[in-house]
Amino acid sequence: MELHDRYTLDEPLTPQEQAQLEAWYAQKDSAEAALLEQNQPKLPNLTMLQAQLDATLAQLTAVIQRLQQITLENDAIREEIAGLKQQLVTPRSA
Repeated sequence: MELHDRYTLDEPLTPQEQAQLEAWYAQKDSAEAALLEQNQPKLPNLTMLQAQLDATLAQLTAVIQRLQQITLENDAIREEIAGLKQQLVTPRSA
């Protein structure tokens, strides 16, 4: 740290001191890089994400198809109800 202080104050360093300072900087940079890597969130595996997306899309497709089927069934039931209501209001001939 003393060498760093001297260097930042523009004091002359011997070649040996300069080498020691550069080694100290390299050590600090390495420790900082390791700390940053440790705290970096892990990126999910792209293959795993694609598989999850495919599974979700398959589920969504199945739900959409079921909703379309239910809509058709509801339409048929509505028509049947309308026909039954019509039978109730239409007088029968004897």
